[in-house]
Amino acid sequence: MLGLHPRPKYLAPNSISVLKEQSLHANAVPPGATRREARGRHWRSLLFIGAFSLGSAALALAAETEVSWQPVTDYSISFPGDRPNSAPPINPFENFTHLGTDFGWMGPGQARIDAHSGSIRTKAEGEWTGTWHSLAGLALEEGRMFDPDDVLGFGGPEADRARVIAVTVDVRGSGQLRVELADSAKVVRWAKPITLVPGERSRHRFEIKPGELGLLKYVNWVAEPGCAAEVSSVGFEVERRKMSPEEWLFRISLGKLRRCHDPASGLTRDRAHTPAGVFDSISSSGLHALATAAAAQEGILDREAAAAEIRRTAQAMLGMQKAAGFLPHFARRGPDGRAEVHPGTEYSTIDTSIAFHALRLASDILDLQDVSGAVAQAVADLNFDQVTDSEGWIGHGFTQDGTTPLAGKWRDWGGETALVLTLEAMVPGREPRGHMQTGGRVFRGAAFIAEIQSLFYPDFDSTVPDLMTGTVWPAARRDLYERQARYVVDQWPDSAAARLGLFGLSGGEAGMPGAGYTASGADLPGFRWLHPHAMVMELAMTGRADLATGIKNLDRGGLLFPYGLPENMEVGLVLHNPMQGSLNAGFEAISAYHGWKRGDNDVIDEASRHDPMLRTGIRRFWAD
Repeated sequence: MLGLHPRPKYLAPNSISVLKEQSLHANAVPPGATRREARGRHWRSLLFIGAFSLGSAALALAAETEVSWQPVTDYSISFPGDRPNSAPPINPFENFTHLGTDFGWMGPGQARIDAHSGSIRTKAEGEWTGTWHSLAGLALEEGRMFDPDDVLGFGGPEADRARVIAVTVDVRGSGQLRVELADSAKVVRWAKPITLVPGERSRHRFEIKPGELGLLKYVNWVAEPGCAAEVSSVGFEVERRKMSPEEWLFRISLGKLRRCHDPASGLTRDRAHTPAGVFDSISSSGLHALATAAAAQEGILDREAAAAEIRRTAQAMLGMQKAAGFLPHFARRGPDGRAEVHPGTEYSTIDTSIAFHALRLASDILDLQDVSGAVAQAVADLNFDQVTDSEGWIGHGFTQDGTTPLAGKWRDWGGETALVLTLEAMVPGREPRGHMQTGGRVFRGAAFIAEIQSLFYPDFDSTVPDLMTGTVWPAARRDLYERQARYVVDQWPDSAAARLGLFGLSGGEAGMPGAGYTASGADLPGFRWLHPHAMVMELAMTGRADLATGIKNLDRGGLLFPYGLPENMEVGLVLHNPMQGSLNAGFEAISAYHGWKRGDNDVIDEASRHDPMLRTGIRRFWAD
């Protein structure tokens, strides 16, 4: 199972004028409001633009905008628990920001720092100290920068950009605290002092003009000598033009996926807060190429830059050492600078299928005939005989040595098996032998397994029973969608998730950072941690009429951040894991694209309908 591969833990190496500033010293959280409600507060405003035409009076043009809070870090999530020792140690695998970046302590007075109940505290005695937070990549990656005037990093027309309009700090205590924005040379580009009043818990808000700050690398808070502070969060208010919920979800999911990508190597990190080349995902690299191509075709990304990225990905992936033509699941940068199989992981038939499907469709969308031809040759080089047993069951792949077969076979009904079978059918001159079990029920009732095939093929919406198993796929998928939607209401009827109609059981992190990886599903009781990618996949491709409502409910729950959906959320919606994981980001981005465009010039579906290789593959299921 794609969703069952464990992910090893890695430790990453570890004077400005402001035209208008406003500090809100009233409580940011209304009396009686929960932390979740405070996180989910959403501001809206109207931006009025005056326009003149020659010889005529001014015209009043109104363009509605929306403003959302984007935490840089919420310490109750990024650094939870009580640690009553000085300068508590940071584990980069477990302690990262909502931006997929790292953070750490600064100043000579670090002995003043401890943590308590989800806050970072400073004692009054000692020299100055504070906390830095990288705004783009790891602190050591000096070339990665944050543009406050283009939060998603897509470039393009000014009107389409999301921008930071305010800095927020949630803090209480006494004394002087300072918040700063700095560049990669650690030069402070903006700073604001805060006078803390004992007994008052405040969200301090400072308006900024992002176009005047340039590219940034850090947001810091500094406790001056004598300052006893308790800081619970640092964040931004982000403003963008109003658009359909489906388009916004595609944009923020694409941004999340692209933050995991390394343009230099062409591969995509498994998670954003790890260094490039340490733990890269082959399937995510393919999904990144496909989402990038769709975004370029929609005018969101520059077409030529997108084409260059996709060519680099194809070169990196197709040039790797393979096992019987199959790619690894995870890769790392080898001593020679080339990608190689990651130690302890495997060569994978399903990851190869995802990567090849995605690359082929990306090349179709942008008419990259060189990439298309290279993928066709890579498919022709696949040796399915080496992974297929005498009964026709196709194996999961090979161990790291590239010759020892994995024990698992693709028997289960569902989209993963379907993608492996369609890939086998694409091999020129091969008579396909693979098959899968009937029944129309996926393993554990995990959502992504019922929808992953529809990322690449609109054919699985057909109401004609398939030739392989006799299943009517939309009926089987709808059954799982309904069971998933009922699960939270049945299991946790009094939860905030149930009240908002949020659901999603699938593969992903089992809880807060460090909890490990799991494959949850609607067939098993007791799962409290939900995966937003599962809800997005099922709403976008099975219950499309409900997608906009589902996105709005995620927003009401305080989970629709400009930097994308969190990895998971606990049913009470007080806790979530902010990890920026590339596989689920890929699922979210491409599903959101289909939810936005399917039935209305969906370029992925159009490419799928006209690609001769994919048409050959889908004939395993429908002859016409």
